[in-house]
Amino acid sequence: MSKIGIMSMQRIRNYGSFMQAYALKKIVESLGNEVEFIDYKFEKSLLPDNNELISKIKNNLNIIQFIKKRRSIKRFAEAYDNLFLPEMEINELNYNKNIDTLIIGSDEVFNCLQPYPVGYSRNLFGFEYDKSNIISYAACFGHTTYEMLEKYNIVNEISNFLLNFKAISVRDNNSKDIVYKLTNKVPEINLDPVLIYNFDDRKSVDVNIKNYIILYAYSGRLNSREEKYIKRFAKKHNKKILSLGSYQKIADEIKIVHPLELFSYFEKADFVITDTFHGSIFAIKTKTNFCTIIRKSNSNKLTDLLKKLSLENRMVNNLEDIESLFNLQTDFNKTYSILEEEQKKAIVFLKNNI
Repeated sequence: MSKIGIMSMQRIRNYGSFMQAYALKKIVESLGNEVEFIDYKFEKSLLPDNNELISKIKNNLNIIQFIKKRRSIKRFAEAYDNLFLPEMEINELNYNKNIDTLIIGSDEVFNCLQPYPVGYSRNLFGFEYDKSNIISYAACFGHTTYEMLEKYNIVNEISNFLLNFKAISVRDNNSKDIVYKLTNKVPEINLDPVLIYNFDDRKSVDVNIKNYIILYAYSGRLNSREEKYIKRFAKKHNKKILSLGSYQKIADEIKIVHPLELFSYFEKADFVITDTFHGSIFAIKTKTNFCTIIRKSNSNKLTDLLKKLSLENRMVNNLEDIESLFNLQTDFNKTYSILEEEQKKAIVFLKNNI
């Protein structure tokens, strides 16, 4: 039995971070391995101070809304740390280097141009773990491009880190292109673990609301025009707006549920509006009619995901697309044929490289 460490975004407090880490752990354990989560050290961000962005978000909320948002964030953080993380046997920080293989991923583990608190964490490129077999699984550079790596003068360092990897798996073409430029090696593209794991251990719950749409987005990212449109849209169709795990000022209800209960809420929803990678995946996993708002910041990963799964027609580039997509049911038939093959491919990659 091999001892495997997973270095991922497991402590980042959102449902997507939890679910992808949980799913990868379960998949690797099912292959006959002992698994533990490894933490990475935060390092200084290479980006300018982001206080201006924080101020902008604050100014978009009145004082009452800001207090509600802070309370909502605090409640979710407490649930995440005290209830959700123990589900994955995560407690104290763990920097154990006595492991056979370190899997870095999935999620935006290669997004080295991040603000505080993660910053440019070299552990996420295998730094200090060279005595272990190092691989990545469905890793992503997020919004980072090769040109940005050049701008911040870290091309050579990251190239040297990646050349120490036994195998590299990414989840989108931008990440694939960056890895190729850095290493002259073509990495494998694999799907996010949430799409690979079957979640037979999910928690089914009775959903006590009806006639609702799920608005699954990060707090503060929807602009006022988007909020007004979505609110009008929901009112027109006589739907409540439900937000799961994040504060949305236009939501009729905000719920903090266990991550493994999420699927029940998505299954019962009449529609899902999201601008996130994992919000799209949760809708796909539950075969729920959905649309995904495409932004410059998420275009790399979301466009790739939806095209790969033959769901590019669910992309929203103009707000008016939401109405037409609500009336057009999502066809998941081809998607699930693709998923079946991708699941096999992912298992082979992990078996061959752990």
